[in-house]
Amino acid sequence: MSLENRVKEILAGKKMVMLSTIAGECGISELEAARALPRDMRAFCTGDNFAAIWAGLTAWPSATFIMSHGESVIEIKGKIPTGKDGNGYFNLDAGAPLGGHIRSSRIQDICFLSLPFMGLESHSVQFFDAAGAVLFAVYAGRENRVLIPEAREGFFAMRATFCKD
Repeated sequence: MSLENRVKEILAGKKMVMLSTIAGECGISELEAARALPRDMRAFCTGDNFAAIWAGLTAWPSATFIMSHGESVIEIKGKIPTGKDGNGYFNLDAGAPLGGHIRSSRIQDICFLSLPFMGLESHSVQFFDAAGAVLFAVYAGRENRVLIPEAREGFFAMRATFCKD
């Protein structure tokens, strides 16, 4: 069975599918899993677009920043803070729930991902390292389980601007 057909089978069989689910079941990287999704579910650009894409994320009224490590998943909900390059990092501005320093030079690929979650429409921007692992993701925000229209529209506008595949 081809990888694409295996991925379609996984998508059809589960309500809660993440890139890590597909990658684990197929024995591939999360980046390879994203690339095997149907074309309408994913669009890619290179990591050198990081600063411009991050600036676009700051315009969303609300988002969820997700970082997985080991078997832990950290979620931070709220406005994405602005930031700037300095000392080899993209430094997030203070004052928001999300803070810290991102080694943006390590981001190899960026994927605009439209992958339903728990039966709900879901859109995220996934940031990958050179090994094909998701470093972190930013999901379009929700209110009462419904996507915030400005975040949804912002996602598709950035996808059209940055992704040509």
